[in-house]
Amino acid sequence: MLVQVKWLSSFLSMIAGVILLVMMGVTLADIVLRYLGRPIVGAYEIVAFLGVAVIALALPRASILKTHVYVDLLIDKLPAKSRKVLRVVTRILVFSMFLVAAWYFILMGKSYIATKTVTMSLKVPFYPVVFALAASCIVQCLVSLCEIFGDDGGNNE
Repeated sequence: MLVQVKWLSSFLSMIAGVILLVMMGVTLADIVLRYLGRPIVGAYEIVAFLGVAVIALALPRASILKTHVYVDLLIDKLPAKSRKVLRVVTRILVFSMFLVAAWYFILMGKSYIATKTVTMSLKVPFYPVVFALAASCIVQCLVSLCEIFGDDGGNNE
């Protein structure tokens, strides 16, 4: 299962990279056009939406690669068995939190579809970004499951 989760996480991370490039392009174009007196209408909305997508889509891969913040001050001083128990407990909490978040993002996205909620300037619907957040949370749940069952490629803390 880990291979598929790693592939999916890497795929989402690549999408995040492409989105980051688009964000940089929009920002650069807005700056240049603003200097010429023709700013991009809704550039702030575009960059804000894309920023949320970049963070959400990159999160599962960051968890797999252990590039997130890890506070080891106290944990590394515990016996190996206690560290393992703590690792499993924290992964269960992470799984639970992201599962609840995914559920609420799905409900929120459905609500945004029903109410036709859009941004102020460009009238872009909110629901695609919210569903991207839900998908990212679900992938993060899969990463947590792999870590709980020890299928993390030997990258235990």
